[in-house]
Amino acid sequence: MRRSLTLLVVVLMMSVLIVGCGGNNSAGTEPGQATGGSVELGDGKEINYGTAEQGKSLDLPENYPIDVLPLIDDSVISFVNTNDSTQGIGILLLTDRSFEDAIAFYQGVMEQGKITMETQQDDMYLIIGNKDSYSITISITHPEGEKVNVLLDITP
Repeated sequence: MRRSLTLLVVVLMMSVLIVGCGGNNSAGTEPGQATGGSVELGDGKEINYGTAEQGKSLDLPENYPIDVLPLIDDSVISFVNTNDSTQGIGILLLTDRSFEDAIAFYQGVMEQGKITMETQQDDMYLIIGNKDSYSITISITHPEGEKVNVLLDITP
């Protein structure tokens, strides 16, 4: 379990590095409401993010390449992060599908790509690679008693 948590922290840190980070948060926070905001990067570009209200799903960004990295059926988009500078997109999905089904789905998605790293430990699965002209990181976790979490990071 400790290894899984360590790996999850590393994956989440990598996703922040891939999609981007910054300061000057301009988020709105009303209880029970979806939250979102943007972070100025200082070069006229920004990072935009949004967190869905519990039980609701956010919309995909217009430039998300759904044909390259599709979403697993029945998933709810609970978090979206876009970076104007790198064109990176981070999506957090929640699904009622089993951990094994989620892994099989995304292994199938990456069959047409090049996998540079793939690992699984307990309730944590990680795949990193390239598909078409995109760098892709997929992390799937299944915290005990919760839905399966799928973190997708895609950068052209």
